[in-house]
Amino acid sequence: MKYIYKHGNQYWYQRAVPRKLIKILGKKTIKISLKTNKISTALIRAKLQSTEHKKMFSNLINKKFTINFLKKADISKFNLSFKDDSDDLFSKMLLNKKQITNLATKKSEQTIENFLFNNVIPNNNFLSKLLENYLKLKKIGPKSAQYSSIVNSIKYLIRICGDKPIDEFSSIDSKKFQNFFILEKRISTGERYQSNLFNFFKTLYDYSNIDKRNPFENIKWPKTYFKPSIQPLNSNEIKKIISITKEEKSLFSIIIGCILNTGVSVNELISINRNEINLNQFNPYILIRSNDLRKINNIYKKRIIPLVGVSFESMDKLLRLSTNEYPFYNFLGSNFTIKKIESKINFRIKKITDNKSLQSFKISLIERLKKINCPEEIISDILGLKKRSIFYKNEISIEMKYSWLNQIIE
Repeated sequence: MKYIYKHGNQYWYQRAVPRKLIKILGKKTIKISLKTNKISTALIRAKLQSTEHKKMFSNLINKKFTINFLKKADISKFNLSFKDDSDDLFSKMLLNKKQITNLATKKSEQTIENFLFNNVIPNNNFLSKLLENYLKLKKIGPKSAQYSSIVNSIKYLIRICGDKPIDEFSSIDSKKFQNFFILEKRISTGERYQSNLFNFFKTLYDYSNIDKRNPFENIKWPKTYFKPSIQPLNSNEIKKIISITKEEKSLFSIIIGCILNTGVSVNELISINRNEINLNQFNPYILIRSNDLRKINNIYKKRIIPLVGVSFESMDKLLRLSTNEYPFYNFLGSNFTIKKIESKINFRIKKITDNKSLQSFKISLIERLKKINCPEEIISDILGLKKRSIFYKNEISIEMKYSWLNQIIE
């Protein structure tokens, strides 16, 4: 919020004076009370005041050679005078001639008496009505990763507690919301949706100047809860997956083939650059690091993973079918998201396995390496997990990782 700060219960405008004009104006900063505690009003007033000061600075700089530097310039005529919120509200309550004419001639229940005294103006602060405004305010479109999560959060709240004005929600509603997800054994989803709702109510309470505690603030969820165990792929399922990767040239077959013996995530794989793939006959590998499409801050996630068996064959197939700098982008449309890709892959995996998912691939790789007594630290290095032992703090050689992975080829 440019040039705005809050002091006590009021918003103020503050702007630095250009260095060239400090002597002329006799001050380094200009401060003006915006006489409001509403952020929406403050933003409008600050913008108006900023425009006036911009004109003033421009005029003074252009005339600097004709100004007597010993005489300070008068800036009061450029400072706007604002009304207090109460005065401003009273002026807005007065109907203009056009409004009165419309009410007098329009055939509806909306009479002048109703307009002034009976509060029958349609209420637009219902939860369902404000969702669209919130998304526009936060600039969150349908392509955003947050979009579906926020929309679903509101849908569930309406389903559980009903659609009503946001200032009527209370801790009773947030408790009902929490209990629903606890009983459904979907606590991680409930926590995520609660976080969305906290931000939603906070933003709209601030924007609408609603002085009320956020009902979704400081909700404590149970620490222990039901979590279904992820089952690894069995040997028959692995053989079936290998068979599909050899027979098909689809994006699905390439992705599951690449993941099977590497344990990479879909996001890590999809955003891989051609320069991060080395298919040299001696120790071929992929490099997981930050690039133009992804940023990796966790040092353990930055790693080199050898390509063996079907993972090597799938990556080789990818490079032969795609000429793109980011090879997977040859197969993807403009509207794709990682969640959509994962959802479609999981749907297909469930059909060809006993209700398994992408997570089963990683668990399966761990189990296969443990079965041949591969050291835990090497498994951690391959999967990008934190290493426990000080003996493996440095990166493990690609040759060592390759030798272990080569032993699990079906």
